[in-house]
Amino acid sequence: MTALAFLDDAAALEEILSAIYEELARLTVNQRLKTELQRLQKEETNHSLVIRTGKNYVRQAPDAFGKTIVTKTELEGGLEAARSILDDVRSGGEDFREAIVLVRRLEDQFEKIHMATAMDIKDEMLQKLFQRLAKDDKDHRLALDEILQRLG
Repeated sequence: MTALAFLDDAAALEEILSAIYEELARLTVNQRLKTELQRLQKEETNHSLVIRTGKNYVRQAPDAFGKTIVTKTELEGGLEAARSILDDVRSGGEDFREAIVLVRRLEDQFEKIHMATAMDIKDEMLQKLFQRLAKDDKDHRLALDEILQRLG
């Protein structure tokens, strides 16, 4: 998988996560929960923009990435899982709490993907970008843990 294709898929994952958080926020009447989900949605949108900026950087410095550790199969599996959750939430086919559990698992998976990617990047600035994405994924997972505790 080329670095540019990898970044396209990574940005798409962030956009789908953003859409999931947006849908979950729309579904809740709890204002505190809605605000938290909207915050997560905005951060995922920002992640997508950051990754797309990284894509432009890779075009200018194609050697910034080493060998991609994450396989195309892993990335496509993440995309498929995220799309499935989004479809289920939109159709009302997924229980709200269970959707949060599934998104939490995705955040955990993406944290690992971002960390693995960061380890393989040769450019320090781009490496820090992916380390930041991994940290944000961890923060999102912790925020989802708190939401799950409040939901009981």
